[in-house]
This record gives sequence, structure tokens and C-alpha cells, in this order.
Amino acid sequence: MKRSKKVSDIPPMNDEELEKFWDKNEPEDFEAWQEGALKFTRPPKKLIQLRLDPIDIRMIDRESKRSGIDRAQLVRSWVKEKIRHIEEQEGL
Repeated sequence: MKRSKKVSDIPPMNDEELEKFWDKNEPEDFEAWQEGALKFTRPPKKLIQLRLDPIDIRMIDRESKRSGIDRAQLVRSWVKEKIRHIEEQEGL
């Protein structure tokens, strides 16, 4: 029978040392190990549609290409910036 190790016996390590440690060890070898029940979920978002003039779309596409950000992400970031600005003005 294999003796279980204690997590508290693991010395402090930097990220590189931890990576090497877990390459050589299995979590199941440690006392009281259990699969985590954490689930990461994003809050739901709503889809909106915009009708924009072709010249505005060209400007958005040009800025998107220049910055390397997807068109939708770019527009979303602009909207969020404006919302933050309004919240700051209203003191929220």
C-alpha cells in the first residue's frame, strides 16, 4: 500500500518548479485529494443589432485592423468606455 503524502509537506516553489513537481507527481497521491466542483460561468449577455452607414463600418474595420481587435470586440469596448464615462459623471 502506497503511503499518502500531505499537501502541507510541499515546499514553497515558483511557477517553473511547480510545473516540474506536478509533472512528476499526481494529485491522487496526496491525502484528502478530491476533484474540484468549481464551475466557471459567464454572466449572460444580450445580443443587439445596429444599423450603421457603410462609411462608419469602413472606419470601424480600419480601426479594427489597425488595433488587431475583432470588429465586435472593438465596438463593445467603445460602448463600455462610454458607459463607464456616463457612470462616472452620474457618480455611480
